[in-house]
Amino acid sequence: MHTQANTTLPKLPGMLIRSLFTVARDDQATAAATSIAGQFVAPAFSAEQLHSFHNAFGGFVGEVPLTLMYCLAQRVHLAQMLDPEFPWPAPGLVHVSNALEQHAPISPTTEFVMHAVIKLPARGPKVSPRRLRPLFTVKFYQNDELVVTCVSEYQVMPKDAPKSSKTRETKTATMPGEDWQQVESWRLNVQTARQYARLSGDFNPIHLHPFLSRWFGFQQPIIHGMYMAARAQAEIERSANQAVKTIDVTFKRPVPLPARISLWQQPANNQQPGRYQICGAEDHLQRLEGSFSF
Repeated sequence: MHTQANTTLPKLPGMLIRSLFTVARDDQATAAATSIAGQFVAPAFSAEQLHSFHNAFGGFVGEVPLTLMYCLAQRVHLAQMLDPEFPWPAPGLVHVSNALEQHAPISPTTEFVMHAVIKLPARGPKVSPRRLRPLFTVKFYQNDELVVTCVSEYQVMPKDAPKSSKTRETKTATMPGEDWQQVESWRLNVQTARQYARLSGDFNPIHLHPFLSRWFGFQQPIIHGMYMAARAQAEIERSANQAVKTIDVTFKRPVPLPARISLWQQPANNQQPGRYQICGAEDHLQRLEGSFSF
C-alpha cells in the first residue's frame, strides 16, 4: 500500500488545473490490486456554505446534510488522483455509485480529519475495462470521533473507446408500480448545473457547456449525479421531517439538459430502509436509484 503524508486538503482551483495534466497518463502496465492511503485536514464548512446548500435544495432537516459531505470527499478523491501512484487521468473517471453513512452528530464548527483509501483494481492489457473501478473510502473524524463514512466507486473510461456517431435510440419505460409514491418533479437546465458547480466545486466540463460536453462524448451537458442525490435527500427529509442517517445511490443513466425528472420513493419502516429512484418525467426511464434510513 502506498501512503500519502498527512496534509492540509488543497483548494479546488489549483487541483483542477493540475488534474488537466493527468490526461497524459497512459497506463498500460500489468499490476496487481493495491491501495493508496492518505490523511487530510480541512476546516469546518463555513456558515455561508451551509446556508447556500440548504437554500439551493430546501427541505434538509440536519444542519450538515450528508450529501454536502460528499462535496468534501470529492476534494479528497481529486487530491488522491493527483498522486503519481494513481495510474489513470483524473478527467477520465465516471462516478457510478456512492454511499454515505452518519455515525455521530456532525459539528458545524469543528474541523475534519479525513482518512482516505483508494482500492486500485488489478490492471493490464488482459483485464476487462469494466473491471477498472477504483473504490474510494473517506472516513471523516471530528475530535477523534468517526462521524461520517463516504464510499464512492468510479469507472475508468478507456482513452481509445470508440465514440458512436449514431443517433441514440429514443426509449421509454413504464411508470413505477403502485408500491412507489411520486414525491416531486423538477425542471433542470444548464443553469442548474452551473449553480451546483459553484456550490460543490465540481466544474467537470461535461456538466457545463455543450461544446465541452461533446468533447467527452455527450451531445448535451448532463446534470451532476450528486445534485440529484442531494435533491432526493432534501425531499425525503422534508416529507418525513427527519434527517437521514444513511443514503446511497447508483447512477443508471445520465440526464441531458434541459430535462424534467421525477422522484419516487418507498418509505422506510422498522424492517427495511426506504428506497428511492429518479426517472424521466416523460419517458419514465430510471436515471438513478438508491436507499435511505433514518
